[in-house]
Amino acid sequence: MVDPEKLLLPHAILEKKDSTALDYFYRWSQSFDNMEKVDADSFHLLPLLYKRLVSTPKPVPYLKQLEGIYRLCLMRNSMLFHKAFSIFDGLKKIGVPFITIKGGALVAAYYEDIGARMISDVDFLVREQDFEKTLRFLKERGWNSKYGWLLNNPAKFIHSLCLRNSEGFEFDVHWRAFYQCPWDGADLALWDHTEEVAFQGKTIRILNTTQQMLHNCVQGVPWNAVPSIRWIVDVMKILEKRSGSINWELLVSESSTRNLSLTMWHTLNFLKSEFHADISDEVLESLKQLPKDIREIRLFDILTSPPSFGNNFRKKWLIHGFGVGDVSNCKKMLLFLGFLKKDFHQKPSHLRERIKKWFMW
Repeated sequence: MVDPEKLLLPHAILEKKDSTALDYFYRWSQSFDNMEKVDADSFHLLPLLYKRLVSTPKPVPYLKQLEGIYRLCLMRNSMLFHKAFSIFDGLKKIGVPFITIKGGALVAAYYEDIGARMISDVDFLVREQDFEKTLRFLKERGWNSKYGWLLNNPAKFIHSLCLRNSEGFEFDVHWRAFYQCPWDGADLALWDHTEEVAFQGKTIRILNTTQQMLHNCVQGVPWNAVPSIRWIVDVMKILEKRSGSINWELLVSESSTRNLSLTMWHTLNFLKSEFHADISDEVLESLKQLPKDIREIRLFDILTSPPSFGNNFRKKWLIHGFGVGDVSNCKKMLLFLGFLKKDFHQKPSHLRERIKKWFMW
C-alpha cells in the first residue's frame, strides 16, 4: 500500500487544473524542508513535476531546484540514448531483432520531452535464441555484467541481465518480457504485434499499446521498501496519449494467458479509483471473473509481501513450475534441483565463492 502522502506527487503531475495541481504539490512538499530529502522513487518523477508546474501562474517553491534536476535529466538521458543508438545500430548490422521496452520506450513514444522522464538505463528485449549472440556483441564493446553474473546458460526464471560499461552507463538485456512467464514461446505473440516510432531521427521498435499497458502495470505490483509510484504516471500517460489504440479484449485475454489477471485487476482498479483512469467497469469485471490458477494467487501474494528466505524460495518454485509446464511432481522436483544449482552459479561471484568455501561445493 502506497502512503497517501506519497500519492500527492503523481496527483500533482497528472492533474489538469493548475490550481489543483499546485495544491497537491504544496501538500506534498510540506513533508520535507529541502529536495535532498525526497525518496529515490519520487526523485525520478521530479523532471515531470517541473514540466507540469513551470507554466503555472503562481510562484512555485523549489522551482529553480526542479529546473536544475530537469536539465541534468535532459543531459544524462541524451547521453544514454546516444550510447543506445550506437548499440542498436550494431545489433541491426549483426541481424539481431530487438524491442525497446520500459523507460526508453515510454520516452520515445509517450513523453514529449527527452528530459521529462528520468531513466537510469535503457532496456531492450531480444529473442531467447539471440541472447548469447547479443551478449558476445556487447562484451566485445566493453559492456560487462553489473553484478558479476555468469553470462551463459541462464536459469529459466531469470529474464534479464544488467550490463555496465567503464563510463557507468547501463543497459538491461531482456530475453523474456515478463519474469512471471518463463515458458517456451511465451513472447511469440508479442513479437508479432509491435510498432515502430520515430525518435531523435531514429526508428525504434516498441511494444504495441496494449502490450505496453500490460508490461507497465506489472512493474507496479512487487513489494518495495520504498513503494513505487513511477508506474502510475507511466500507465496514465499511455492512457492519455493512446487509449484509443488499446485492445481491451486482447488485454484481458493476454492477462489470462500469462496468469496476470489478478495483477491487472489490482493495478487497473487502483488507477480507476485513485486517479479516475478511463477504464471501463466491464474490463475490470472481466478481469475479476477470470478463473485464477492457485499458483497465480500464491505468486501475487509473495510478490506483494516483504521479502524473506521462505518467500524467495517459494517464488522460485512457482516460477519454475510455470516454466516446466505439466509434468509429474517427481520430475518437477528433479528439474528444480538443477534449476537451483544454475541459480546458485549465477549469483554475484564474490557471494558464490564465499558460499563454496562454507559448504565445500
